[in-house]
Amino acid sequence: MKKKMYGVLILIGCLIASVCSMQEVFAAEDENKLGYVVEPLQPSTQIDPETSYFYIKTTPGETQTLKVRVTSTIKEKVQLRIYGVDASTKEGVIEYTEDEKNKDDTLKEPLSSLLKVGTPEITVGNFEEKTVDIQVTAPKEHYDGVKMGAIVIEKVPDKKKKQGMATKYNYTIGLITSENGDEFTNGKTLKLNEAKATISHGKKMVVAQLQNPEPKMIDKLNIVATMINKETGKVAKEKTVQNYRIAPNSHFDFELDWGVNDLAAGKYTLKLEAKNNNEEWHLSKDFEITSDEAKEINETSVFKIQTPTWLKVTSVLLGIISLVLMGSLFYRRKKWEKAWKRLRIAKKKKKKKKGRSKNKK
Repeated sequence: MKKKMYGVLILIGCLIASVCSMQEVFAAEDENKLGYVVEPLQPSTQIDPETSYFYIKTTPGETQTLKVRVTSTIKEKVQLRIYGVDASTKEGVIEYTEDEKNKDDTLKEPLSSLLKVGTPEITVGNFEEKTVDIQVTAPKEHYDGVKMGAIVIEKVPDKKKKQGMATKYNYTIGLITSENGDEFTNGKTLKLNEAKATISHGKKMVVAQLQNPEPKMIDKLNIVATMINKETGKVAKEKTVQNYRIAPNSHFDFELDWGVNDLAAGKYTLKLEAKNNNEEWHLSKDFEITSDEAKEINETSVFKIQTPTWLKVTSVLLGIISLVLMGSLFYRRKKWEKAWKRLRIAKKKKKKKKGRSKNKK
């Protein structure tokens, strides 16, 4: 029994060692692919020293300097670009991008506007180490909640290489600023601004714009969406999601994929039941899909049921052949029935003649 136990312990130990070694190999591969690693150096204003990102306290109008250590992991030189971005939301995930179209109207003095990178572009190589300074100047006026974004250290693509579907490689270090360090994951306001039918990524969609207008994040959000046809009262579409996150002062499109079926014109009501550990929201929005909208969307979408021409032609030919065969069988059956009828009549006449001849005798 002891020998079996020792064997199991040795096996578990070997498995753990192999997993650790695999993780080290994958980490080394990622570092070699990028050619550099980064490390945020926590300042004295860091609110939570246990986090791996910057979560700093600010004072109105004051400037502080954040430092990021960049270390080369290969001999070749790597050119890097450093810049700041704001937090946005896409499909229930918080993202950090330069896309201005995702900026919400409620986002005043975004974090990216408060940052100034000392050296926006640097070059590292041959395992050297450099420190990048990022200045953060807080707004002169008091602000509630937090400002959320990130510092991006991005590898500049090699211009000599062929341009195509270029993959961007970067490190993103989260950055959150606050004046008081209060809880920032307990947003209380969720709005359903509009609902409409549209095309998204070539798909037929019903899209609801959800907005978090507060400078706090909404976390661990579960949503049950129900789209009801107002004329029939029937449920036209349903969708359930879990663990969505919405960045402060942001909005995103909650999408109901219509699939390959045609979108039907009509008047609808979209109901959203949303909740997390802190709040519950009951949202509703009436909207209409006109006949013209439905027709345009159905025709434009690449995701639809299409019958190939050859299948249509084959179906028609098979139909014609089936009709010919059925007609032929019907004709032959009628012909056989007439033949059998004549044969029966002939037999009856023959029997009658025999009967008469016997009577005469």
